[in-house]
Amino acid sequence: MMRPELRCCILCDDVRQEKNGKFIFVGVFNVIGAAKFPMLYPVFHIINQWSAGEGKFREQSRIVNEDNHQVVSSPIITFTLKDFNASHFVISRCQNVKFEAAGKYAIEVLLDGELFRRFPFRVVQSARKQVGP
Repeated sequence: MMRPELRCCILCDDVRQEKNGKFIFVGVFNVIGAAKFPMLYPVFHIINQWSAGEGKFREQSRIVNEDNHQVVSSPIITFTLKDFNASHFVISRCQNVKFEAAGKYAIEVLLDGELFRRFPFRVVQSARKQVGP
């Protein structure tokens, strides 16, 4: 078994897959805006791409606030990389996620139960509801 690399972590509103297998990520973002809090985000996706490893692995993504309190957690997803050249997308759908306040948040990606990498993003107060940079 060879531990894989996490090639990317993407937050987006929707994911579609073409007939040829390619993915389309719709509404990619790293900032969430809301006019008031608490705010309920209806649906978004966390997409992680793994490669350059070999073996069977368990992945889980979670979102934490700046006090490291968990906001939401995805189910644990098992995936296999057959060889070093293989890659795999893990797509987690998050629904009705409640953000209590504006601030700094992070996506924590766990591999086999251990924190593998952390990706920051922001939730901001804005005059109108928006998502984007």
